[in-house]
Amino acid sequence: MISRNALSSAILVICIAALTLTGSTTDAFTTPSIQSRVAFATTNKDSSTTTALSQFGGNQFGKKKPEEDLSFIESRDMTREEMLELNKRNEDVMNRELQAMTGVSVLFSIPIFYLCWVAFFSD
Repeated sequence: MISRNALSSAILVICIAALTLTGSTTDAFTTPSIQSRVAFATTNKDSSTTTALSQFGGNQFGKKKPEEDLSFIESRDMTREEMLELNKRNEDVMNRELQAMTGVSVLFSIPIFYLCWVAFFSD
């Protein structure tokens, strides 16, 4: 029978290996921001400060909304190279997500396997 310290060390090594193999997935669905949040918060033309009421339309009764500037949006077709690059990035993101899901499922299944081991092989 395996000693408790050896089993704990083996579980720790497996967990650390799973975490290092999964890598960082915190930027999976983020896109680079075109305008900063500060620029959005300071676009109130009526005053130099932005209040919570003015952000949610509290003082907009009877006023015409200013036209939104959409000039930062590109409206052209992607070239083949750009499409291949986007597909490669998406594939990398999906592979990292798959590795993370596999690591989490292995991490959650280790205690269950241990409990089954104890249940079947204990005296």
